[in-house]
Amino acid sequence: MRYSTYFLGCRVNQAEIEFFEDKLLKFGFEPSKDGKADIIIFNTCAVTNKAEKESYRLIRKIFATNPSSKIFITGCIVPLNKSFINQVKERIVQDNESLKKNVDNIYIIPSTQKEKVIEIIEKEIIDKLHFDSLEISPKFIQRSKYYIKVQDGCNHFCTFCIIPYTRGRSRSKPVEQVVNEIKDICKNIENNSDFGAEITLTGICLGEYGLDINTSLAKLLKAIIPYIPENARVRLSSMDLITLDEELIEVMASSPKICKFLHLSLQSGSNRILKLMKRNYTIEQYLDIIDKLYRTIPDLGISTDIIVGFPTETEEDFNLTLEAAKKAKFHRIHIFPFSFRPYTLAYQKMRHIKIDHEKVKEFEKKLMILSLEQSKNFITERQGKEYDILVEEGGYGYTHNFIRIKTNVDKANCFVKVKIDGIEEEKGNFAVAKGLVTLPV
Repeated sequence: MRYSTYFLGCRVNQAEIEFFEDKLLKFGFEPSKDGKADIIIFNTCAVTNKAEKESYRLIRKIFATNPSSKIFITGCIVPLNKSFINQVKERIVQDNESLKKNVDNIYIIPSTQKEKVIEIIEKEIIDKLHFDSLEISPKFIQRSKYYIKVQDGCNHFCTFCIIPYTRGRSRSKPVEQVVNEIKDICKNIENNSDFGAEITLTGICLGEYGLDINTSLAKLLKAIIPYIPENARVRLSSMDLITLDEELIEVMASSPKICKFLHLSLQSGSNRILKLMKRNYTIEQYLDIIDKLYRTIPDLGISTDIIVGFPTETEEDFNLTLEAAKKAKFHRIHIFPFSFRPYTLAYQKMRHIKIDHEKVKEFEKKLMILSLEQSKNFITERQGKEYDILVEEGGYGYTHNFIRIKTNVDKANCFVKVKIDGIEEEKGNFAVAKGLVTLPV
């Protein structure tokens, strides 16, 4: 039997898809190579209207070419309220009679119950249908990049964000379980000197890891560092700035096994807009912490998320955002045009406010220009500096501080040492550096 998996959105979704893939491989399933599969899993995104529409479009497209497949849909388009789950099915099949005939092949699983995907596959497919030909032989995909979800959910309820309503409250994976996952990964790479790997710890609110189980992200890093071999490194995914404590900063600064990179969402540089968003910091607090990070962690790279067009945002508010982004020296800015999301406070209280979409596009364009400019500056300031990069297909790779680099190396999944030699190309909101290999592959 064959399977296919699809995800949209954040690295947490990617980590969950890798978990599903590993489980299916252990059951003896084979990955599809032509888009046709017996089991198809979608891990969806609904952080914006655009992401939600793209999730539905992808599901309908794949389901139409695999009408007899078992379709599993989870992720953030699935509401926690069970009474709304049938609406997800209705939006998928719409008026398509062919899809309606096979609607019973669709399984809808909320984000808080994703383990049920595997449970249903075991009970409804493997056991119930008696696939005697399915060989249960553990298999393993050797990746160069691994994503481990260590935390899920959110307690913040920012006024623009649907995530607490789709993923529930914050909860952490036990330290011992994370350590065991790290050990399993490292067993497959530590004795292979020609292979390199990067392990990213992910979470919806990664910095809140451990608050519910009497530990912390810093302590988790200290627990896993001894098991990380020389040909591997650890990266942290997106974090909330106020969750950065002294211990975590010290661990990042002192350990060569942890990438010196942080993605810290700003969302706005205007205190008025931050208050309307129910963010838990002022712009002054944000910039003070950013300054401390640059002073404490050597060669640190920082990227961010910014929302443009939040209801009532003015030109003055946006200019404050531009100024804050310049002061923070972000070398990549992810820009999101505001969109109303159901259940959120902004939707309940502000959806009567008209959004000037032309003005939003103008703001977005200005931020794109700034992001590219600061990305180029970040690279230029490091001209001639050497970095270890993990080479991907096509000769690309990333430095520890998240500079995208192009090399002429044709061997993927290995670490090489390169020297930055200027700008290779521009990619919208960031630049790609040119890398000269200084040590042979």
